[in-house]
Amino acid sequence: MIISFVGTSDSGKTTLLTKVIPILVERGLKVAVVKHHSHGDFEIDKEGKDSWKLYQAGADVVISSPVKMAFIKRATNDDLDEIYERYLKGDYDLVLTEGFNKAGKDRIVIVRDPKDIEYFKHGKILAVVCDEKVEGYTWFRRDEVEKIAEFIIKLVKS
Repeated sequence: MIISFVGTSDSGKTTLLTKVIPILVERGLKVAVVKHHSHGDFEIDKEGKDSWKLYQAGADVVISSPVKMAFIKRATNDDLDEIYERYLKGDYDLVLTEGFNKAGKDRIVIVRDPKDIEYFKHGKILAVVCDEKVEGYTWFRRDEVEKIAEFIIKLVKS
């Protein structure tokens, strides 16, 4: 299952995810997050390090240790379905995205102003997180983290 957390810039998507994920994991779900970075290139490696040098030389690089792994691969696109199929499918109970609004996946919309919901109707809106009451949707306040997590767990288990 994929659920996208979408919302306006600085709406609190990352903050909400960092509060909901530990609850989901504690309840036994294996969770992955795909973070959309729409501003072009980004670095997860430090300039001058061996893995950085290998990537600069033209290779895709896997950095592996006994506790964590990273795969630095040149992307031909940032298609969420392709990412899911190639890297995540079958390994996780739940894949959450931060962003990927245009991918059209089922979503939880996080906004400060209820009028902003209109920008996020590219997929099925499962719920809205906003400190103001929002009519017509399943609605949570930002501080209702446990309720949001329970809502997601019910979706995964249904």
